[in-house]
This record gives sequence, C-alpha cells and structure tokens, in this order.
Amino acid sequence: MRNILIRIITLTITIILVAYIFPDNMIRLEGEGWSMIWPALITALFLALVNLIVKPIVSILTIPINILTLGLFSLIINAAMLWIVDYFVKGFSVSGIWGYFLGALAISIINSVLYKILAEK
Repeated sequence: MRNILIRIITLTITIILVAYIFPDNMIRLEGEGWSMIWPALITALFLALVNLIVKPIVSILTIPINILTLGLFSLIINAAMLWIVDYFVKGFSVSGIWGYFLGALAISIINSVLYKILAEK
C-alpha cells in the first residue's frame, strides 16, 4: 500500500513539473499554484490506471514491432497512453504529436528519478 501511495505521489509531482517545464501550448494543467494539485492528482491516478490495465495489453500485441525497432516503439506506446489520459481527464491537456511524445518521455524519466529518491527513504 505504501509503495502505491509513493508511486501516485511521485507521478503527481512529475506531472506538475512537466507542466511547468513545457510551454503552455504543449502541456497544460488547469489552475495556478496550489490549485494545480487536484488536476495533477486526477491525471496521475488515471495515468496509473491506464498504465495498469491498457498498457500491458498493447505491449503484448506490439511485441513484433517492438523487437523490430529495438524497443523504441515503447515510446510511442507511452505517448498513446498519455493521449488516452488527455482524452478523458478534463483538467489536463496536451497538444500535438510532439507534446505527447516529449511529455511521455519527460514523465517517464522524471518519475523514475523521483521514485528512486523517495523510495529509498
């Protein structure tokens, strides 16, 4: 239970950081300051749910393409998961294919680093 809570907290922090790093026309959260926490938390919960349910199915179906591209197709799968979240979550928006691709890449990297830092303590 503690592990799941740490993962949701790190994903929420990561989404807020990515919204600040990228320009508003690429990745955007509704609200300013502390009011960004609720849309980020809802986005993090939905992204965790999509990664738990949809991503394994898509990953298994695309194993041949993933082998041919030496694993680079998994970045496209991550971008597609971000697109699903953008479609269903109201306070989170991503624009353009580069927004999905770079956003998924940044979320993956920052979330991994934050989870390593927080999980050790």
